[in-house]
Amino acid sequence: MPGVPRSACYWMAGHTETERIDPIAGDVHAVWRDSHERYRARKIKAALARKGVTASRRRIVDIMKRRGMRARTRADGPNRTGRGPTRPGSRTSSAAGSTAASRAPTWPVT
Repeated sequence: MPGVPRSACYWMAGHTETERIDPIAGDVHAVWRDSHERYRARKIKAALARKGVTASRRRIVDIMKRRGMRARTRADGPNRTGRGPTRPGSRTSSAAGSTAASRAPTWPVT
């Protein structure tokens, strides 16, 4: 940085409160919020490009990480945890029984 003493640069690097706020962070947050918190960096980048804002995907990812923005997925919704049955009688339900045992051929045992 021309015109800034070297000692000031070292001081700024050690103090996080002097961190520069990204000018497109508000735009990224607005697109993410308008998408009902579903867009990830690629779709946010495309939406910003349609508005005429140029930003790299890596820069958008960094903004999202710093602000704690995370795209909601199906697993975040109700009954979509991916860890248990979704409804009784479905194929993932423990009440459905073992399909492998019901399809096994019955051989006469002698």
